[in-house]
Amino acid sequence: MKKRPFQTELYGKTLRQKKVAAFTLTERFYPPFFKTPVHSHESALFCLVLRGNYTESFGRRERICAPSTALFHASQDPHAEHFHDRGGHSFIVEINSQWMARIRREIKFPDITADFPGGRLPRLGMKLYREFQHLDSLSPLIIEGLMLEITGETARMNSKPSNDRKPDWLKRVESYLLERFAEPFSLDEVARFVGVHPVHLAQSYRKFNRITVGHRLRSIRLENARRLLIQTRKPISEIALETGFSDQSHLTRLFKREYGLTPHRYRKNFG
Repeated sequence: MKKRPFQTELYGKTLRQKKVAAFTLTERFYPPFFKTPVHSHESALFCLVLRGNYTESFGRRERICAPSTALFHASQDPHAEHFHDRGGHSFIVEINSQWMARIRREIKFPDITADFPGGRLPRLGMKLYREFQHLDSLSPLIIEGLMLEITGETARMNSKPSNDRKPDWLKRVESYLLERFAEPFSLDEVARFVGVHPVHLAQSYRKFNRITVGHRLRSIRLENARRLLIQTRKPISEIALETGFSDQSHLTRLFKREYGLTPHRYRKNFG
């Protein structure tokens, strides 16, 4: 029997929380480099990233969540977050299961986690956040109306025509990067591996992942270097070569830019 992921309340520090009708609205702060274990939530939730950046992982899949990214988290969907050097600040709306069940009876709604970096959803999320900051007697009605708009827009964006959906071959690109991140290779090689033109690969990868293949590869290398710094006592020069960097100075320069600390200082603080 497959073990269910750990269910939990929200991680991070609660700055403010209020239950309004079928929703629990929470503003939360996460310190730099904060990392959650793999977990799931009993309730579906809507999240708006206000400040900071973090990497959210789903098994071997990852996405970068930046300010103004809106996300819908399905209940029981396992994930983990790793906040970057500036920490994070998010607005989260947990949705009552009965209210969510009513929505699902009326519209086709996603049953997996989905993110929306642009369009109407982040703007609707900001309207909801501003209402949360100044609650009054009409707020329950306004909040439910906004949540109906948000769920409707989520369903609409999730049911775009198939030619605008993320192509399956991008999963193979991700697997290629994760398995061969330490090796030197070109975009042409990756394109040949998945059977598409390099220009189509570059454009599609950026369109659906919001970063270039090169930026994603660098992120994977840095994350593996960070892991080795904490979990092993290998020399930093050896870690640099093992994770695909040309030398220790190359790793140090990029590592400090990403995490705000040199590899030596990071190991001393967190290793």
